[in-house]
Order: sequence, then structure tokens, then C-alpha cells
Amino acid sequence: MKKILITGASGFLGGHVYKLAMDRFETYAGFHDHTINEKGEWVQLDLADTEKLSQVIHKIKPDVVVHSAAISNLDLCEKDPDFAYKINTTGTLHLARLAKEMNFRLIFISTDMVFNGQAGMYKVSDPVSPIAVYGQSKVTAENGILDEKINAVIIRSALIYGRPATGGSSFSMWIENQLFENKPVSLYHDQFRTPILVNNLTSLIIEIAESNITGIIHGGGSERIDRYHFGLKMCELGGFDSSLLSAISMHEHNPPAPRPQDVSLDIAKTIQQCKTPILNVDAGLSEMFKAN
Repeated sequence: MKKILITGASGFLGGHVYKLAMDRFETYAGFHDHTINEKGEWVQLDLADTEKLSQVIHKIKPDVVVHSAAISNLDLCEKDPDFAYKINTTGTLHLARLAKEMNFRLIFISTDMVFNGQAGMYKVSDPVSPIAVYGQSKVTAENGILDEKINAVIIRSALIYGRPATGGSSFSMWIENQLFENKPVSLYHDQFRTPILVNNLTSLIIEIAESNITGIIHGGGSERIDRYHFGLKMCELGGFDSSLLSAISMHEHNPPAPRPQDVSLDIAKTIQQCKTPILNVDAGLSEMFKAN
């Protein structure tokens, strides 16, 4: 059985990848601060400590590394770019060099935030132009991986929704919790993504990990939608009171990190290369609520 290491396995996406991988791989779950009371081989990783990271990787000798760990809070990255680059870029590039040295397959989870949001429905071949530190740190990591010419796939993830498996949270969980407590929810009506159910993205990641695909793949759902209409679908399919929702403009807020307006992803290449069915929002939310 092949060995797989998942970085960020105590987080939202990484936790789901860890759970699914256990049936198919000898699985090692990497965490940083958050210890998890779960079965399996859990290993402490620090992307900022490249020497210790090398020691752990050499000890495990993985066949595949799914690198989902990151500083993904846009505002935190904007406030502390040095820290963002240390984790998101330097740590990733060190993994890429280890992949070249040890000949393991690297699956790097990037982001739709590599685009500036002025066009939407971005193809893999479209030029990147991030407007915030988080996206910039991911682009630099992407370029470094491609420069190494290794057995690697860069998966640009769209906005992920769903419920956690080991830890972390999602924007849909925040909406769901607010609605459960009959609290009002304000959502942008003019910011567009192609959100993907975490279970759907996880299945795609594992398929890609087991394949011979290389290069860049877009990991988004099959539907372009704004957050307000996503919330309306949540109310319809989850039985919540839609009157709790209100539509606001993204331009009403001025967060530390600028937000692109439309980073929806074209997934034509993904559909062509992969067998995992990509769900639209209705199907994804139905699956999420069915698992309740």
C-alpha cells in the first residue's frame, strides 16, 4: 500500500482528505498546533522549520504528499506578509525540492484568489494577477513548483463549503449556525465564486493523487454564484427562514485585504481529465444536508 502524507489534516479540507485517504493509502496526518483525537498516524509539522520538516518527510518516505496546510485568512496574510510567505511560499517550495529529491508526488492546494476578479470564469491557461498577499504567496509557490519540473499537480480550489471532518470550519457552517439560531445573515450579492462541496473536492483530490495527471487543475464547482443566492439555496434545501438573509454589496466593506469580485473558475479541463462528477450547488447542498 502506498504512503500518503496530508499536511493540514487538522484543518477543514485536510481533515476530509485524511478521512478518505485512510481507505486507500497508508496514511499520515500532518498537523501544526491543533492536536486531534482521531485514529491514525498523526505527525507534527512546522512549515516554517524546513530542517525539521525534512526530517519528518525522510522518516515517512511518502509516495504522495497532499499539501493543504496554509495561512488562508486573507486579512491575516495582508497584515503579516512575511509570515504568509514563510508558510505559504517558502514551506511549499521546500516540499517541492524534497519531492524532487525523494521522487514523491506532490498535490498542492492553491486558490482561485490567484486571479484579480475582473473577468470571471477563468481557464487554467489564463494569466494570474492576484490583488492580495494571500493570492500572491500562492502564485509564487505555484511558479516554484512548476520550475522544479516534478511529478506534481496544482489544484486551484474555489470557495469550499460543507461540514468539518476533524476540525476547521467553512463559510457555509457560519451561515448554517446563524440560521439555526434565527440570527440575521448579511451576504454579498455582487461577489462571484464557483463554490465546491468539501466532499466533492476531496474525492477529486484523491483521484488526482492516484492518477498520472500533472500541471494545473481547477477545483471548483459547476456553478457560478454569489453568496446571497447561495444562502437562499441553503434556506430552501435546509428548511431555514430565508427572511433572515439580506443582500449587501461587497463594496460596503473595506477589509484589510482587498477581495476580487469574480474569481469563478472554468472547470472544463477538470471534467475532461477527471472522472469525479463535479456537483452544482443544489446537488452539493443536498448531499451536505442529507449527511446530517
